[in-house]
Amino acid sequence: MPKNLKNRFRTELIRQRRNARQFGGRDKLKKLHEGKYTDYSHIYSDRSYQAHLGRSRKFADYCKNQGIKTFEEITPEVGKNYLIYERNQGLSASTIASDALAVNHLMIGGGYWKNSQRLMKSKITGMPRRSTKIFQQREKSLNSTEWRERYPSYYQKYQGQIDTIRAFGLRRRELVGGSSYHGKDGLGNNSLYWSKSGRIMAVTLGKGGKFRQIECRLDLQPKMQKLYGEYIRPTNEMPRNKAEYMRIMRTNKPFYGGYSHSIPSHIFRADYAQFKLRELASKSFSGSRVYSYSKRIKSPQSGKYHYVRTVKYHNLSKQYQIGIYKAPYGAFYKLSEYMGHNRLDVLQSYLGEGREN
Repeated sequence: MPKNLKNRFRTELIRQRRNARQFGGRDKLKKLHEGKYTDYSHIYSDRSYQAHLGRSRKFADYCKNQGIKTFEEITPEVGKNYLIYERNQGLSASTIASDALAVNHLMIGGGYWKNSQRLMKSKITGMPRRSTKIFQQREKSLNSTEWRERYPSYYQKYQGQIDTIRAFGLRRRELVGGSSYHGKDGLGNNSLYWSKSGRIMAVTLGKGGKFRQIECRLDLQPKMQKLYGEYIRPTNEMPRNKAEYMRIMRTNKPFYGGYSHSIPSHIFRADYAQFKLRELASKSFSGSRVYSYSKRIKSPQSGKYHYVRTVKYHNLSKQYQIGIYKAPYGAFYKLSEYMGHNRLDVLQSYLGEGREN
């Protein structure tokens, strides 16, 4: 048994990564719990493992400075004080939240805390909050147009990657591939298809392994056709679900490898969101969106809380506003599908004040 906390933390995270491979994936867990479950016992990707490992080392250094040498000495109060320490050091909201998640993996996933004892940044007074304004966020003071004008040499060097993100709203790992599939799931010769309406579609696995089909921006379609025209496949070959996608990815050859992390992919996703929303807003939408969700209620008899399934309805033609943008609700909903969120509140980070191109 490793004696110091850094090694013990590493051993615990390795165990969680190994167990995730044997368990069968995050989708299986979501089905078991109807999507309403935070899992601190499994780590589903090598990238997440590396991120948690780096954060666990920071926490181990903090514990060492506090004279703490074992898992058993780490109480929820210790965890809370660690987040307060980070707040006082001036760390950002996203960094503190990620560090809290790593500690929860170690302590809840390791069986030392109950789930009810988990660290929650939002429950601690005075914690920083993430801003929805681009000019207040780390390394996001420019929009897409401003960045390309300020760094013309970088744009010229990585123009293919940048314009492809702008055209489809891809995340970095969706463009170059993730380590879990040895990079074969990056945008490549098996990734692009014609739609029945004559639009270029990209198929990818997004965050959390979510399969999606993304329609290219109309204004950038000629550029994408020039870049990838020989690889765009007919409509009838397009995969319809994740299983079909995984099968064709076995022979996929990505167009790009890794590229500089100084390229702010997020603002180019915001570029896609803004232009695509303007395009969608010009279309007509009808009908309603119906979705079910779990609502937490308190039993008048026992006084205990439990979840019940209920439904909500949204008129797709009704005008709606997110950030500084107004459009029919259906336009926002379709955009959220293309972006890989399926939650409208997340669109605020792409459509908020200060982001417009």
